Amino acid sequence: MLIFLSIPQHQHYKRELEEKIAVKVERCKAEEVRRKLQLLRLIDNDFKPMFEGGYVYFPVKTVNGLNSLHKEYSVEVVQAFFEKRLRKPKSLREALEKILPNDLHSYIPSSIDLVGDIALITIPEKLESYSREIGTAIIDLYPRVKTVLSKQGETIGEYRIRLFNIIAGGPDTETIHREHGCMYKVDLMKAFFNSRMSGERLRVALQVRDKENILDMFAGVGPFSILIAKKNPTVTITAIELNPDAYNYLLTNISLNKVEDRVKPYLGDARQILEDFKPIFDRIIMDLPFNSLNFLDIALSKLKNHGVIHLYHVESGVDSIDRAKLRVTRLAEEIGHRIEITYSRQVLEVAPRKFIIALDIKKIS
Repeated sequence: MLIFLSIPQHQHYKRELEEKIAVKVERCKAEEVRRKLQLLRLIDNDFKPMFEGGYVYFPVKTVNGLNSLHKEYSVEVVQAFFEKRLRKPKSLREALEKILPNDLHSYIPSSIDLVGDIALITIPEKLESYSREIGTAIIDLYPRVKTVLSKQGETIGEYRIRLFNIIAGGPDTETIHREHGCMYKVDLMKAFFNSRMSGERLRVALQVRDKENILDMFAGVGPFSILIAKKNPTVTITAIELNPDAYNYLLTNISLNKVEDRVKPYLGDARQILEDFKPIFDRIIMDLPFNSLNFLDIALSKLKNHGVIHLYHVESGVDSIDRAKLRVTRLAEEIGHRIEITYSRQVLEVAPRKFIIALDIKKIS
């Protein structure tokens, strides 16, 4: 037999809480009863249990099925007021749909880049006036994020600096990013780092063979060089970086990851450094998508026959891969080299119908 009692509440609680059917049980038996209610799929997990005196009140969805519980335990079925659980949004869209006007929902960004404890996002022009709300929603969505930056266009200048606005959190833009077992310290206001290239870095690192001599022409803070060095301790890597701030972080990251014996850093322009550089290389990485082709001649001249270049190039259009392959093949011919493109794919979209293309280039002669 089920007994219904009413638990009185103050009037202001009634406005804040919701009245539900509940199972009342002594605290000493509460965990056993909770498990039983969970097993019977009767407990209403949208509301928090209530504690009063020596009793616990569990909200339930229905009284059907409670007879068996009443036979096993000394419980009462009552009416009580419960606080609704605050359900965390599962996506930025879900978090912002309650904040933004309905006609702006289609502009909500679908992707967020996380670099350490910093979040990067591109905010459409239509949503710029809601930047603060978007930043706050991202911090609520990702509790480990300390700062949210909105991207302001593509990288600029020879140092590949990207402009950002701080839209939430503190002013500190230095962070430590962990990836594939490596640590990279970087200040995103001073040096370029692209977390979306993580898969490419691993793909390249896994191709490296023992005792290779490798050149990272545009090393940045070291993500390609350091991962390769960590994966294969027999290699030698020459890492060149033009930006003094990025170079200083490269030095820091080489030390952080304990690869000083494998990665040799150089500060300066890759062409100028390589012109007087005598060693030639088994593998060259050219991660300078907007300008890599301007260095293809010096790269091919420093590559062994049958060596490989991992080149990243920005190309537009639906046929961007074919266009990139044709452009690189023709350029190699013009500077007197035969090549074979052994791998190609779109890595990521940097603007509408504008893609970074990855090409693996084998030098034939």
